[in-house]
Parts: sequence; structure tokens; C-alpha cells
Amino acid sequence: QDIPAREDPTDPAQDGGNGGSVPAPSIPADDVLKILKEFLRNFEKLRDEGHPKEIQDVRDNSKDGEYWESMTRIIPERTLKLWDALGDALLEYHKVLTRRSELFSEATALQEQNS
Repeated sequence: QDIPAREDPTDPAQDGGNGGSVPAPSIPADDVLKILKEFLRNFEKLRDEGHPKEIQDVRDNSKDGEYWESMTRIIPERTLKLWDALGDALLEYHKVLTRRSELFSEATALQEQNS
């Protein structure tokens, strides 16, 4: 019993080798240089015409300072104070746990000595 091959849309062998797209038009070799020169002429015109438009599209940045200044106040002062207090409490809790760990190690060592 033949198992049908799985289709792979990226495999050019399964679609006749053209990738499922419209085949590119054939260009005579003698015309390639003419076409490239014409393209470059048009490209330079488009590039030269593009500069004044780019200058006109410059963004107004007069209110940037005001925006970034407002971003410094995005978290309320009350919340910042709460976070600072929680941070201090966690540091104290860490100290307590560290000391407890040291005491536990000492107790274990004493138990081994007593044994």
C-alpha cells in the first residue's frame, strides 16, 4: 500500500518549480542593460525628490521634555513609599533568616559533638 507523500508548500518540486507564483517574464539579455540604466535614472529622480519631503516630515519635539517629565511621576509617591518600606522589611527578614540558618548549623554541629 502506497502512502501519499506529505505536501510541503515550500518545496519547489511539488509545484512545477515556480514556487506557486506567476512565472517571471522572460527578458532578452540585450535589454537587461537598458532596463537597469532606466531604473537607475528613475531611482535617482525619486531619491532627489524625496529629500524635501523628508524635511517636511520632521516631528515636532517641542513637548518632549514635558512628556518625559510627566513620566517621572507615573508612579504615585504613596506607592513608592510603600515599596521602600516593603524593601526594608524584606532586608530585615533576610537578616533574621540568615541568623536562623547560622544558629541551625551551630545546633547541628553541637548535636554531632554530643553524639
